Amino acid sequence: MLRQLVPLFIGLLILGQTCLAQSPGMFTEDMITAAELSNFERTSTFKEVVDVLDALAANTSLMHRESLLLTKEGRDVPMVVLARPPVTSPAQAEQSGKPVIYIQGNIHGGEVEGKEASLIVMRDILYGDKQHLLDNQVIVFVPIYNADGNDAMAADTRPNQEQSPVMAGIRTAHGYDLNRDGMIVESDETAALYAQVIQRWDPDLLVDLHTTNGTWHGYSLTYAPSYHTAGDKATSDYSSDIMLPAIQQSVKDKFGLEFNWYGRFDYHDFPPTEYRTYHHAPRYLTNYMGLRNRMAILSETFSHDRFYKRVHAANAFVEEILEYTNRHGDEIQRINHEADQRAAVSAMSRQRGVQFQMVPREESLNLLTYSYIPFTSQEGVTNYVRSAELVTTPGVLNYNAFEPTKTAIMPNAYVFNAYFSELAEKLLQHGIEVDVLTTDSTFEGQVFLIDAIDKQDYVQNGHRNTLLSGQFRSKTQTFSPGDYLVSMDHRLAYLIFYLLEPESDDGLAYWNLLDDYLEERLQKEGQVEYPVFKVMR
Repeated sequence: MLRQLVPLFIGLLILGQTCLAQSPGMFTEDMITAAELSNFERTSTFKEVVDVLDALAANTSLMHRESLLLTKEGRDVPMVVLARPPVTSPAQAEQSGKPVIYIQGNIHGGEVEGKEASLIVMRDILYGDKQHLLDNQVIVFVPIYNADGNDAMAADTRPNQEQSPVMAGIRTAHGYDLNRDGMIVESDETAALYAQVIQRWDPDLLVDLHTTNGTWHGYSLTYAPSYHTAGDKATSDYSSDIMLPAIQQSVKDKFGLEFNWYGRFDYHDFPPTEYRTYHHAPRYLTNYMGLRNRMAILSETFSHDRFYKRVHAANAFVEEILEYTNRHGDEIQRINHEADQRAAVSAMSRQRGVQFQMVPREESLNLLTYSYIPFTSQEGVTNYVRSAELVTTPGVLNYNAFEPTKTAIMPNAYVFNAYFSELAEKLLQHGIEVDVLTTDSTFEGQVFLIDAIDKQDYVQNGHRNTLLSGQFRSKTQTFSPGDYLVSMDHRLAYLIFYLLEPESDDGLAYWNLLDDYLEERLQKEGQVEYPVFKVMR
């Protein structure tokens, strides 16, 4: 009998210690962030982030840690999984049936609010008053995604933050803007994100935490969903029309904070009549998730607020997102799953967009902004000076939607020659299945005849991007053993389409992957076939 009681006693003792360690408000000094300890005069270094994670992990079984990547400068970027009961693998997460929510901070090294807010949210969940957020979801955090950029701190990297904090990191990671790398996948960070998070954990929702570059709207935080491109609209529509408005109202009710759509306006024509968002392209990670039939939210704190206010806004937003997903996880999973089924079954032979233009949403905005006062300069020119007054301008056109300007037909499959192994490798980085032909195979379909190759007049991430002009022609073509076939009978059909279409405004051709081959032949022959064949039958 005594032998039976001893294990029971030990088990109860351990349970009691665990419950004590996780009682609300039981914080220790090493759980407090560097931002909080400095009265928000500075932001955390990479080491200080890791130190807080170490402290949070010390007395809980609900936190699992993995390595996202080892950066070029030798920083071991942490990935944290919170779940109750504990989850230590994607298989366990899938077996639990709970949605996986991914929260990412610091993709731009100087935009530090998401990093600090993520640490605070984790602390509140594990040891504070947010433990219930683990009832119905698995939460994955990467609080310091651009670790090398974060620690390249200087006093002039974020001038629109008005020296709050004085020192902040740089935007890029070794020259790469990580939020422009979503399609070509050239940085170590993007490759690791796709391999370790997007493909392994398959999050139902991605939340990417940023800070604006200076627009003087009147909101503590602005947001955007994954914008419509070639993907299934249901995931974007749910996040933009249902989830985000509910979170916006909840934040206002609980905290008195005004959040609204992301955008900017031209103060040279005040009051504004238009409010415009950023580009639709899936090189941006939030838009990329839409092509994978998953939801995503972009968060942008207001750069002109003081640092402590920006962290508070990011913290309130993340916690209210998690309150929503904790209640509505089943619905989010259902919408994503139905989008998967539609992509795999009904995508073929349908027209989908490959180039897009920004258009206004049906509902206009009552836009909250700082006002601008017009005056006539000594030269007789009308100028504007910003005042300290917040004003609301009704009926502003909200350019926060996109519609196609050019479309193409989705094929049954794509086929290309074994010579283009780099193309196959890029598809594999995205988790796309690439088959190798074992026999001579003849296909009926379309080939794109290129008449001209133009280049963008600006450089992004080291690229002057390529724009192809031409027309499709019907053709029957035979391919050989060793050549590659990519079936569209796949839940990632929309992503495959956007990557491989010749006229896609963010595909692999756009990112110069085929330039050497195409330019040499076009110069010799005056016209060249795009080397990816579209199988139509």
